[in-house]
Amino acid sequence: MADAPHLEVAGLRKEYPGAQAPAVDGVDLRVRQGEMLALLGPSGCGKTTTLRMVAGLVEPTAGTITVAGRDVTQVPVHRRGMGMVFQSFALLPHLSVAGNVAFGLDMRKLPAAEKKRRVAEILDRVQLGHLAQRRIGQLSGGQQQRVALARALVVDPSVLLLDEPLSALDAKLRESLRTEIREMQLSSGTTAVFVTHDQDEALSMADRVAVMDAGRVAQIGTPQEIYENPADVFVATFIGRANLLDGVLGTSGVDVPGLGTLPVTTSRPPGPVTALLRPQAVQLLDSPSSQGFAGNVRSASYTGDQITYRIDAAGHTFEVDTVATGAPLDRGAAVRIAWEPAAVKVLPPRNAT
Repeated sequence: MADAPHLEVAGLRKEYPGAQAPAVDGVDLRVRQGEMLALLGPSGCGKTTTLRMVAGLVEPTAGTITVAGRDVTQVPVHRRGMGMVFQSFALLPHLSVAGNVAFGLDMRKLPAAEKKRRVAEILDRVQLGHLAQRRIGQLSGGQQQRVALARALVVDPSVLLLDEPLSALDAKLRESLRTEIREMQLSSGTTAVFVTHDQDEALSMADRVAVMDAGRVAQIGTPQEIYENPADVFVATFIGRANLLDGVLGTSGVDVPGLGTLPVTTSRPPGPVTALLRPQAVQLLDSPSSQGFAGNVRSASYTGDQITYRIDAAGHTFEVDTVATGAPLDRGAAVRIAWEPAAVKVLPPRNAT
């Protein structure tokens, strides 16, 4: 992929009359050709408004949107060359599967033969060629999602925009379709931006993730960067689960009440901090040892291949993920926990403004 962005959003802002704060407050994004970027965040963080401004469905208060070097900020929706998959699919029930897919091509006034060829080709790609004449009401949720995706891709969009495309489906179907969407996006080389509040969806599908909070991008990076080196407590707790330990950073490490000084590697200046320890980084010692910290099992959650424990130790409660190799330990069982010093990440204090 080229270094120059295919899609660039600069200083994007949206204010609604009467609102106390902007819905989107100065968002900057650069998406490379063929890249998939996830906009991830809680409800009301501005991710969908950002996507709808990129699509041309919402007019920005300020900022610019550029595609392949072309400023499209004031360009109408139908002239932006974008494809969009909505949360509700927004399919037309009075049309057949083929009719729904052809809808975008009808707007572009393609010759009938070319339109028929492209519709048949894209329906085969989403494995719905045999259902071309079915009505939308006769399809399952997963099939409807594929129709919506085919309708967006058939116009060969410069940018594919997906707004919570899997949220209306059950968990098992979401998991399989996220793989299919990603494979189709990769094979087509289409630049894509999708909105989700599901961290697993974002981490498994996206090349990069932009975590949004209160109308701003809190952090942007690869899934691994975001998960392993979150910028702050908000990002750390929104992406995955986290053990958070408040303490004071000194010359030897982070002093945490009950745990003593935890060795860390950080360039952060001395002062109040929050230490982050992911549940899978905490080791449950399986033999008597003087290492680590003594504790007791508060609870255990068995999920087949994994057991997640809550362990009370040194005045703190830790979440600990372990591989399930037998029955979970009983509540109250005595254990010891430990972790590698490199597993501790130093974040700004959780009460920082």
